[in-house]
Amino acid sequence: RTVELSLRSKTVSDQSLPARHGHRPTMELPELEHLNEAGRMILQRTMAKRGDKGKEMSWLNFMVAKMWPHIHEALKLVVANDLEPKIKDALPSVFGTVSFKTFSLGERHPEIKEIGVAHGKQNQYDGLELDLKIIWNCNADIVVDVQGIEIGIANVHIDGTLKLQFRPLLPHLPSIGGVQITMMSPPNISWNFRGIFAALQADVVSRVMRQVVSDQISELLVVPNLIFVHWLDSEADVDLEVLQFPHPECVVRLCISEARDLLGSDWNYFGFNGTSDPYVSVHLGSTHWYTPQKSRTRNPKWGDAGYHDFFVYTPSQFVKVDVYDSDIGPGTDDHLGFVEGLTVQWLLEKPRWWWPLKSRSKTPEYKSEATTSAPVADAAAKAKHNGNGEVLIEAHFFELRDSEGGCIPQPMGKADAVAYAFIDLRSLRGLQPQQADGATITFRLEGQSYKSHPATYKATSYGSALTPGAQRLVEHLHNTKGRSIDEIMKISGLTKEQVTSVVHARPSFTTKWHQPISLPIRNLEKAQLEICLGIRRPNYKALANLKTPLKLEDIRNCDKWQLDKALPLEVDPKMEGSSLLQENLELSLRITLRSLCISADTFDNYSASF
Repeated sequence: RTVELSLRSKTVSDQSLPARHGHRPTMELPELEHLNEAGRMILQRTMAKRGDKGKEMSWLNFMVAKMWPHIHEALKLVVANDLEPKIKDALPSVFGTVSFKTFSLGERHPEIKEIGVAHGKQNQYDGLELDLKIIWNCNADIVVDVQGIEIGIANVHIDGTLKLQFRPLLPHLPSIGGVQITMMSPPNISWNFRGIFAALQADVVSRVMRQVVSDQISELLVVPNLIFVHWLDSEADVDLEVLQFPHPECVVRLCISEARDLLGSDWNYFGFNGTSDPYVSVHLGSTHWYTPQKSRTRNPKWGDAGYHDFFVYTPSQFVKVDVYDSDIGPGTDDHLGFVEGLTVQWLLEKPRWWWPLKSRSKTPEYKSEATTSAPVADAAAKAKHNGNGEVLIEAHFFELRDSEGGCIPQPMGKADAVAYAFIDLRSLRGLQPQQADGATITFRLEGQSYKSHPATYKATSYGSALTPGAQRLVEHLHNTKGRSIDEIMKISGLTKEQVTSVVHARPSFTTKWHQPISLPIRNLEKAQLEICLGIRRPNYKALANLKTPLKLEDIRNCDKWQLDKALPLEVDPKMEGSSLLQENLELSLRITLRSLCISADTFDNYSASF
């Protein structure tokens, strides 16, 4: 039966029995301080126990100095293959061709200024965490050619915190199973121009380049993206997929509700400082989102248009909130202010709060997560009229579950997901090397399209211990037939170590992505996932599709709400490039379904508090 609970003029409907998705009760949110206790309880299990910070870093910087020549060469490849094409795409067409004429980062290596140590848990695995505060004042020699005009870049400054996570912890030697290299938020980046552009500062080029560099780092290292190196070839009781693609602990539904007393960046005809066309940029983890622009106002209100969902991995994650005045084109927007030192933990403490904005021009260094320690919430009351204005932020925390029951929150503007599909996009078998490089996968769900990064071709050497035929047999039994490792051992006569190594490496799947993708689901009972493979050579074309769309509701019948297999893709014989294929196409991925809800236990706590 349905029980109605009156909570300070808000109504919550709950049911005594678990309900199917789409029929679960909906609720209007009660007081945020009580509701966000759910988020507090969810995140409590990930709260790291921190030790003393280390100050003597000469031994560690000695190691960085010896590694720097090798890191430098690797970064040059990243710039040539990834950064330069993305800068070309991001700049307005009026700038024409863009290329790096000279690129050298110099001999001055990044310096580790401070190290923090902690013990924490992520996706049920314990680990030791090292937070390395890195500051890099680079003596680079960089020249960018923009349509025949050379722009010199100097005084490159980068600061941020690199996190090394040693997990899982094992009950046998070597006691640690691997290391995850990641960042909780993008680093802060700045530089100056040389020559004629030193006076002009080439704002459009500078801002676009800075954003592209930040996005590139996010795609590589900012959570959920990471580099995972392990030595767990035969650890059947460890889920390597979760360590490679960590899932969030919960969802925070942020609302940039309104702002007040913003700077007037646009001048009127009488020469007085007038209004602005403000919008807000929010960066949490690798997710970057913007509110709509409001015209000619210093006191904008976004209402339902200010809602957006973000994934939370730890309470210490920084939430970067910047307010801009929209101008004529990319890279020309004026910066009106930012919220200093905002973290997920502060959102839990202050779920509805006016946060003061600070000006970068008045701050010597735009403080990062590594440098900010002052509790910004305490400064809010003192800075009500600080000259830069304030922004009102609401935070609603929701649980991600792999079981039915509980209550689903009502839609809030365009933030109307009832569940999320977390896709670990691994690799593909069947493409030729010339087709694999640049190949993309497009997921279509509920009228929205989500495109993967370009793939790379990576051949795997089988070695003398295992023939290609034996490897193919293992992959067929595991990926197509769904057999366990023990069953494959009995059928093939191979050892556990041999079978496990093939299952983890998937050597015949030579088109590689290794990318996490998350898709919001608004109607789980009707949601169907379409998958399309596109190749870039000679021109971008859709080469193959999943023959029958995947009904996501059916994944609830799988163990842990996970579908882990190789999906066959059907090739269109009329498409150019299909004649080059010598075998069937199979896409290796894992789809994990998680329901967005508030548990019934949480409601018991809420009702008792009133």
